[in-house]
Amino acid sequence: MATSIFQVNAVLGGAGASAAQPQTTTTPATATVQQPTQTDRATDSVQISEGAQVRLLKNQGQTVEQIAVSTALSTQTVDSYLGITQPAAPAVTASNK
Repeated sequence: MATSIFQVNAVLGGAGASAAQPQTTTTPATATVQQPTQTDRATDSVQISEGAQVRLLKNQGQTVEQIAVSTALSTQTVDSYLGITQPAAPAVTASNK
């Protein structure tokens, strides 16, 4: 059996009537909410630095060579953004005569 809110309030002697009332809020007449237009949404963009883009592509699983091609950077530049250092050249020693 469904019982309406009005029947419950009558049984409770009006107690809880405020809980059954919907809460209303008002905003000042001077407050205006401006919704973004379609053109506003189309112009929003984010530009990340080359280094951030390189790290993002690396985290997505691309190799240094793939990143270099897709970003038009040299592999040395990509390595430097990723903190990859090239091993030092072996030291040349004088030969025994």
